[in-house]
Amino acid sequence: MFHKSKLMFWTSEVLLLTIIFFIWRQMGDMITPIVSVVNTILIPFLVGGFLYYITNPLVKFLQEKLKINRMIGILITLSLLFGLIALGVIYLLPILINQLSSLINSTQGLYWEIQSFVNQLSKNPLFRNLNIQSTIQQLNLSYVDILQNILNSVTNSLGSVLSAVVNTLMILIMTPIFLVYFLMDGHKLLPMLERTVLKRDKLNISSLLTNLNATVARYISGISIDALIIGALAYIGYSVIGLKYALVFAIFSSLANLIPYVGPSIGLIPMVITYAFTDPQKMVAALIYMLIIQQVDGNILYPRIVGGVMKVHPITIMVLLLLSSNIYGVLGMIVAIPTYSILKEIAKFLANLYDNHKEAQQQKKNEEFGIINK
Repeated sequence: MFHKSKLMFWTSEVLLLTIIFFIWRQMGDMITPIVSVVNTILIPFLVGGFLYYITNPLVKFLQEKLKINRMIGILITLSLLFGLIALGVIYLLPILINQLSSLINSTQGLYWEIQSFVNQLSKNPLFRNLNIQSTIQQLNLSYVDILQNILNSVTNSLGSVLSAVVNTLMILIMTPIFLVYFLMDGHKLLPMLERTVLKRDKLNISSLLTNLNATVARYISGISIDALIIGALAYIGYSVIGLKYALVFAIFSSLANLIPYVGPSIGLIPMVITYAFTDPQKMVAALIYMLIIQQVDGNILYPRIVGGVMKVHPITIMVLLLLSSNIYGVLGMIVAIPTYSILKEIAKFLANLYDNHKEAQQQKKNEEFGIINK
């Protein structure tokens, strides 16, 4: 029935995901300590794995094409990676900090621009009956109040801030360690399994693992290249248009592009909010430019770079993004689609095994029935 009706299949899939999420939320208090411990290891593990799939192609190229010893290739690759990070810290970080500081300082002006816009809107005959100004006064919102609330929140959650700093340091320390181990031994894992656990692999699990690894590798390397291209094009376009915080917006767009389906739209939000009231013309120009870039990316770049390796229905993508963002935030949104695709392929593999087993049993019964009749 599920194979014949796509609507039934996708509906059941969405319902199953929702039920799993509901159960997860209900168990929140019970599993919070476990999740906290797992997160300490999981995040650097995922980041290390992400970097592994980005850097491993270069290591393989050095090893297979240039005949360089793998260990030396790993050292060269890591040197290039950390060199690029160092260059980014030296040259880009000061610009980024300067633009971020300027952007934060400009929020006060943005606040007054919004308030002025609301005041003008309240004088419009169409909105006069809404009494917008009175509503704002009742809310008692002011720039000072907003800053005070933020300050109080930060002060009250000082322990959380310290915890976040410690967790960040752990991630920064553990991620390179995971990356080094992945580069050194990651390629040995499947052969080791084939020699031991999968020595008598009658179910062809080895082929499944190989395909999954290739799929994940292509997806991660593909979206990373795509995100870099989008970030570079965004920076060029924003700079030409004359946006003051071009680097900040470009980096945000690049990172947001890692989120499937809705990422490109999310990447435009800071730029739109910043310039909607201060310089609408530049905002419209930048918006049109980025929409053109997104169309080029969606129709030309992304299909060629990433391809259709993660075939997931758009509705399922939206549900996954909503649920994963509630559990693991932005990181959850990034890893939700590949994780789901892997689990889906495993489920399909198991379903095929079950179908093959049923067919074999049925064939055996038919053969036995034929022998009895003879």
